[in-house]
Amino acid sequence: MIDKKTVLILGATGLFGGLLAKRLIKQGRFDVVCAGRTEVTLKAFCDEHGGRYHAFDRDDAQQVGRALKELKPYAVADCAGPFQYYGDDPYRFARQAIEAGCYYLDIADAPEFVAGFDDLEELATQNGVAAISGASSTPAISAAVVDELSKGLEEIEAIESAILPGNRARRTLSIMQVVLGQVGQPFEVMRYGDGATVFGWSDMRRLDLDVPDKKPIRNWLAFLMNTPDVKLFPDRYGAKTVLFRAGLEIKLFCYALVVARWFVRAGIFKTLLPFAGLVRWIAGWFERLGNNSGGMKVSVLGKLKNDTFERRKWDLVAGDGRGPEIPTLPVSILLNKIADGKVAAGARPSPGEITFGEVETALSGIKAGTQIRGNLAEPVFQQVLGNEAFSDLPEAVRELHSGFGKSVYEGRAVTKGPSGLLGRVGAWLVGFPSGGDDVPVRVTIEADEKNEVWLREFDEKSFQSQMSMDEKGFAQERFGPLTMRLGLELLDGKLHYPVLRGKLFGVLPVPSFLLPESIAHEEVDGEGRFVFDVLLKFRFGGRIAHYRGWLVKRDP
Repeated sequence: MIDKKTVLILGATGLFGGLLAKRLIKQGRFDVVCAGRTEVTLKAFCDEHGGRYHAFDRDDAQQVGRALKELKPYAVADCAGPFQYYGDDPYRFARQAIEAGCYYLDIADAPEFVAGFDDLEELATQNGVAAISGASSTPAISAAVVDELSKGLEEIEAIESAILPGNRARRTLSIMQVVLGQVGQPFEVMRYGDGATVFGWSDMRRLDLDVPDKKPIRNWLAFLMNTPDVKLFPDRYGAKTVLFRAGLEIKLFCYALVVARWFVRAGIFKTLLPFAGLVRWIAGWFERLGNNSGGMKVSVLGKLKNDTFERRKWDLVAGDGRGPEIPTLPVSILLNKIADGKVAAGARPSPGEITFGEVETALSGIKAGTQIRGNLAEPVFQQVLGNEAFSDLPEAVRELHSGFGKSVYEGRAVTKGPSGLLGRVGAWLVGFPSGGDDVPVRVTIEADEKNEVWLREFDEKSFQSQMSMDEKGFAQERFGPLTMRLGLELLDGKLHYPVLRGKLFGVLPVPSFLLPESIAHEEVDGEGRFVFDVLLKFRFGGRIAHYRGWLVKRDP
């Protein structure tokens, strides 16, 4: 009989630890020891699923030391968490395992914990073992997918990932702590080549997942969250934007957290962490709503050799309640690779440790479906106008509307302030400039294939709008709560912006007599510079703003 290598799983009676333990027991390659604080629970788990058990408290260094000395595990997998709250010495357990000569893996998704894990590199190398942190959906699986999607790209403009669990997925206290602990909390991301501060559970997006032979996931809401991807991927891939989102199937829960975010931002609550148990209990009332399918999306926007851009997407859908198995797959993959002698000694985060092919094979084993799709990424104005009309635009106008990422333009302008009561109110609400004969102007555009966000700065006055394409294929521009549909039209070398209709808050139609009239165009002057002339006024009189001038591109 061949002696099996012992694998110690910490947190084996939790959601992810239990799924990993059952998977490894079923594989039969390892001697699985289930560990946790409560012996009664561990015994019941092993009586049902197999394996051995050993109770100890990971926060007690003496208990950990005795357990490691007694069990002499070949490898240790920490599935306990939440790793965000491992205290002043977060690597203590990992360090003890490495010093005992054990290979070490964890499923951490705490950015600082994972990113700083290579601090243990020298210790792991000296002991001849591998220690890998973040062997989970993020960053192990997401990195393997980005490795695949980025093949053949000259540059990576943006990486965006999202996890969308079904409402029937089991919600543990640890999961609730991770989510609620981030709501409203600031963190740094790389966005358009610059560091930017964002807040947990902000910047809502509606996401779909489409996979052959699986029920599609439609219109789920997802919000920014802080994960190791955000911290590791800008350097690993040279990406100018890296964002990660998490979502919920039940929109009521999503909006409740949006409201709660503002309580945190306002300082009413320092954090929502103390409410984790209560929220978990309330969420249990709605357990039967929704479905037991969930999924994941990874998207890469990059430049090809011919200077065109391509958006590549990987969608994953797991049904039959098997979504929670996904975060445990990288540990299972790595344990087998370690046992086969295919993992080098040393301590590091998980990106690059598993391949896309290994991920796809593991996912097929749980009957999850995946699909990769790619398409050329066109700027918003090209999509609205069509390729022929877009190519007919004057060169400087076409260039300004062609880029992805951040572009900065500077120039000079002549401005006229508002007239009439309504004009003054409208100018005040948006922040339009007052009068000036030779005003310095700076325009910053942040663009992808769905949006152009314009920040216009006239001397010390600034205002922002967002350009996009609506569901009918028209351009639309949003100023705060007001969204205007525009009939873009190229006439006599000038791109005109007539307003066709407007809505407040995206749903309330604006009566035509209150709708601003836009007498605006873009063109090129004799020096090849981008020229703008924008007059906004009410149809029955009253100027809101009039500004005209020129712009040239600058380095961001």
